[in-house]
Amino acid sequence: MIENLIESIAEQSEEDLDYSNLLDELNILLTDPINLNSANESDLNKLFILNKNQIANFIKYRESTGQIFSLYELQLIPGFSSETIRTIAPFVSLKQMAQDTLSRRKKAKHILLLKSERTIEEEKGYTTENTNSRYLGNPWKYYSRYQYTSPEKNVSFGFTSEKDKGEPFFEAKNKNGFDFYSAYIQYNSKGILKQVNLGDYQIKFGQGLSIWSGLGGGKSSLTTHNAYKSQGIKSYKSTDENQFHRGISLLLEPLKNVNFALFTSYKKKDGTLQSDSIKPFISSIVNTGFHRNYSEFEKKHKLEEMIFGTYLSANLKKIELGISFLQSKYTPEIKGTDAAYNFYGLKGSDNRNISLYYETQFRSIHLYGEIAQSKSGGKALLQGANIQAHPQLNFELIYRKYDPDYHALFSNAFAEQSKTQNEEGFYMGVEFHPYPKWTLKAYYDQFEFPWLRYSANSPSEGHEYFSQLEFTPNNSVSVYFRYKQESKPENDSSGVIKSLVDQKKNQYRLHLSAKLNENWEIRNRIEISQYQKENIIENGYLLYQDLIYHFTNKPISLNIRYALFDTDSFNSRIYAYENDILYAYSVPACYLKGNRFYINFNWELNRHLKLYARYSQTKYSNQTSIGSGNSEINGDTKSEIKLLLKFRF
Repeated sequence: MIENLIESIAEQSEEDLDYSNLLDELNILLTDPINLNSANESDLNKLFILNKNQIANFIKYRESTGQIFSLYELQLIPGFSSETIRTIAPFVSLKQMAQDTLSRRKKAKHILLLKSERTIEEEKGYTTENTNSRYLGNPWKYYSRYQYTSPEKNVSFGFTSEKDKGEPFFEAKNKNGFDFYSAYIQYNSKGILKQVNLGDYQIKFGQGLSIWSGLGGGKSSLTTHNAYKSQGIKSYKSTDENQFHRGISLLLEPLKNVNFALFTSYKKKDGTLQSDSIKPFISSIVNTGFHRNYSEFEKKHKLEEMIFGTYLSANLKKIELGISFLQSKYTPEIKGTDAAYNFYGLKGSDNRNISLYYETQFRSIHLYGEIAQSKSGGKALLQGANIQAHPQLNFELIYRKYDPDYHALFSNAFAEQSKTQNEEGFYMGVEFHPYPKWTLKAYYDQFEFPWLRYSANSPSEGHEYFSQLEFTPNNSVSVYFRYKQESKPENDSSGVIKSLVDQKKNQYRLHLSAKLNENWEIRNRIEISQYQKENIIENGYLLYQDLIYHFTNKPISLNIRYALFDTDSFNSRIYAYENDILYAYSVPACYLKGNRFYINFNWELNRHLKLYARYSQTKYSNQTSIGSGNSEINGDTKSEIKLLLKFRF
């Protein structure tokens, strides 16, 4: 599930996204599974693999039959295939916890994570003669995180600190040690004042048109699971230096199932500062979070962001409604670039967003939607329907329309692009289980862009098609074949006056995973990519073998991959999700010709201490250098090492 979701999002996005919150939530479920015999709708929403129809069908089944004794029993519920059951199995349980286990859960918990990683080969940024570009720090990345949770006292707090590779550490332009610090305190209560957050927090509201900090969703193999589930306010524990709020939030429940929130935030963001004849302004917001050289330090914390907001939600018997308001102020003002594609971009010193969302269940149809407007007058609309047409047949339809002049810096809605802006489209997804061991998934998305884009000098339209057929003969073996095709117009390669030409991508994948016994697991994949633009036709392939071994009498596990790849260029690249150390992720783009290898080593030394280690290496054929700019490495090999210690007490 995680592999498919993150791979799909990485393929779609042009940005380096942060998946650590997603991994964090799933790791919590692994250590504290949801009891299906006592879980309510809110609990089941944490299993984002389940859509609203599946959750409604599950609760209805449990109310009519009573206690569930086996996961196989879930196959009797409409919408629950063997694949779905196998996916949620690690995150759920059917037994009531023993009294001693409940007592341990109520005790205060301390978790401390210490992580370090580096690229072994030296990058150009450490040796360049350009003083503005030369990295000021060492090649190690340092990360630490502490969290305290006390269920009895209903309080949790923690902090996170990080120094990226190349950033100075207690030296040069950074005398404070780590480049990024984050801290939070959260108090929960059963009274009217339901929750208080101090420090850093995230808000996920509605369908993400106005407020959805952090990772949202996107087109993936979860073809009928695209409806967002409002999560409200949560403490922030990640290292993305932009997609969070810093301040205070209050969540009240004045009436049963009615939530009212107030929040305010102030923080500084990176930006390119310029001046005209009147006053300074920000020409672009920088979201990389890197501060490795003087050039990057010149953009650090140049933009002040002040936010005030509120939302009200009511969960009635047959419908859930919510309204939100967000006021943001920026100093200095934002002007953006003069490029034609940025004509409708956010400009000025402030912005406002108001949105209204709803969701309701009518028999086997889950309807959901949100409408929003920004200060500019631009509007955003999303309307979706999930239809359980048959116990083994599920459809999802989504229409979205985001005006070119709609602005919401904290939005993250369902879209083809990374921004909720300048897009209109219609999506149809289907999941069909024709036989007990077979699953067919597919989607078709037709989209258009009413205004120019960075890579398109006129309005354009495109489409994307995906299909996957999976066969699961038993709980230990799964094999699937996937085909994906996308066509999106881009500028041609001519001179000054550019016209649009279709850029087409085709991908074919065959994947096998099998658990041979209690010790061994294997995964095999072959993937082929095709790329076409004008007279350029490129091809590529990726082939890998995974071996996973769990020791029987020792708390040790090993994970090894060896991969071969050969593509004509970056255009025909292939993404492949890799197992990593705890709370980390790796989705490298494989391109050109070479091989890649990694090994993960996990060792639980005792009940309080775990060690995670990883070594990876990519070796290219017929290459004398890797990468470009400051990231360039002389030679044909790039290696990386990661170490993490987890203390639990």
